[in-house]
Amino acid sequence: MDPIISCRWQDRNGEWALTVGHNGDGWELLASAPAWSESFSFANPDEVRRLAQALLDLPADPEPYEVEWRLSRTESAPFKGELTHFATFAVGLDPTDHHRPYLAYQSYYDLGRVTGRGLEVICEDPPVDHLRAQAHAFLTTFPGPDPGADPDHP
Repeated sequence: MDPIISCRWQDRNGEWALTVGHNGDGWELLASAPAWSESFSFANPDEVRRLAQALLDLPADPEPYEVEWRLSRTESAPFKGELTHFATFAVGLDPTDHHRPYLAYQSYYDLGRVTGRGLEVICEDPPVDHLRAQAHAFLTTFPGPDPGADPDHP
């Protein structure tokens, strides 16, 4: 995966990361904990542009702010049929902690009648200036379609 936006940190347990990158034909979010990692594909490049813009729009002053994505995929599970794995990913300012910036990932498994929590990765106080620089570089390198362009007439 070619990382475009990345937040990595260490604690006493090991390395953690939330990374967005280009993987083949699509864009992927990778959440890593010291013992395990998971990835989800974004629906389309516009969702990654929305993430980059959310990082650029992260307020400098303490105020309510959160932008969230819901990601999902369905997998085959031995002896159980299909397993739906979904996650939320958010960029925001924590109103319960002096509006500190954060990136938060939480995954879940839907097993039919039961939903279980999966991996949780929270980056508190991420390097906002660095993330903004990465977001700006992404938007410069991968601009969106021209809003005035007609997709049926190139």
